[in-house]
Amino acid sequence: VGRLHIPEIKLKDEEANHKIIYLTIDEINRLFKATYYKPERKPNGKDAVYEAIQSRDRAMLAVFYGCGIRRSEGVHLDVGDINFDRSLLHVRKGKNNRERFVPISKANRKYLQDYVYDHRPELIRGSKVEALFVSYQHIRRMQGQSLAIRLKVLQYQSEDTELMEKEIGLHTLRHSIATHLLQAGMKLESISKFLGHSSLESTQIYTHLAGIPQQRIQP
Repeated sequence: VGRLHIPEIKLKDEEANHKIIYLTIDEINRLFKATYYKPERKPNGKDAVYEAIQSRDRAMLAVFYGCGIRRSEGVHLDVGDINFDRSLLHVRKGKNNRERFVPISKANRKYLQDYVYDHRPELIRGSKVEALFVSYQHIRRMQGQSLAIRLKVLQYQSEDTELMEKEIGLHTLRHSIATHLLQAGMKLESISKFLGHSSLESTQIYTHLAGIPQQRIQP
């Protein structure tokens, strides 16, 4: 009771996989909804711990989907990289060591605030770890594999058959927000800057996913 069976997880290099998979907005909402799943029996026997893990899951979605960052960028985030006053996320260790500031929406800022101030202390238990995403069991920075497993847990807790059948990873969330922004009318140049791409060619793939004619790249 209270346990969730998850099929064997095959973790791959998500960025090296050229098959682009993205989720619909409805599927993203289902992932967020799954973070409120309440099993009859909770790990460690403490409601506060389980609620902290749920809040961490919402923060994970807020960062990887809402801010469209890469898996490695999320792993290296520290609490100090979030500027709540300016609603900005400072990505210090981007691809090829490029830094950038990513805007945080009002809703995602609320998820992050709830996690950092109300629930993360339950996970770190007085330690001085600076990592944003912390493992409760080991009180240390969560690695990409652990974060990807949490996403898989949410995928199967969603109880959405179509969503459960998709082969998704953290980079799927990045593909998803890029596609949704393009569908909403954001310019390709702005999306490229948001994602931290070094050239517009890298961003062009989303015009096909979004069903939008490719925008001409200015030399």
